[in-house]
Amino acid sequence: MTVRPSRRYLRHAALALSLGAVASCTTPAGGSGMTGGDTAGSVAAQGNPSQSAIVRVPGHGWHPGGVDGPPPAPGTCRFGTVGGQPLPDRACTPGAVDTTVTQENLAATLCRRGGYTDSVRPPREVTDAFKRVARAAYAAPGPSSDYELDHLVPLGLGGASDSRNLWPERNLGDPSQYDRSFTRGANAKDGVESRLHTAVCRGEVSLARAQAAVAANWVTAESVLGVQP
Repeated sequence: MTVRPSRRYLRHAALALSLGAVASCTTPAGGSGMTGGDTAGSVAAQGNPSQSAIVRVPGHGWHPGGVDGPPPAPGTCRFGTVGGQPLPDRACTPGAVDTTVTQENLAATLCRRGGYTDSVRPPREVTDAFKRVARAAYAAPGPSSDYELDHLVPLGLGGASDSRNLWPERNLGDPSQYDRSFTRGANAKDGVESRLHTAVCRGEVSLARAQAAVAANWVTAESVLGVQP
């Protein structure tokens, strides 16, 4: 005789499966600032994930009322560290790129004479508003001036200003460590962004590989790509 489960049993089973899926995808809360030592947590600290790990959006990722993408809830993201440098939580900040920027149109976009980033950067009122959201999500300690609202995949590599590409990066380190010719930045990651932009425009590395490497771990991106500072 076949025994069919009751409707109540099926409802409870479906609820349990749903809760289990949520639990497996939720970043542990309670991160309050930098963690000690080199920690990965939910952060992909090593390696070079496929381009599919990055969110792909058809445009610059913002509108006059704010940035696109779902805002992270307060206290749901945590920092990682590698070599004393901060990394974002990849569950909250996987990286997002503008699909209108391609390998084929680099000369007309990222690498064009006169610059590109100022033409796609959100206005100050948009970034200031989201910086407060991002700091609350990461429970970032200290004054706001200690942080840059950073594009994980930088605008200079086709990054979008979507919420999934923005995080509060602590201003630490010297950019010349990663780009010997660049000294104007506020933190070490600025040097990585400068050097990888140059590498892409010179044809030393493809746009997709540079985007994936910096999204996975900006600290190791140059070594993964074989790019010298």
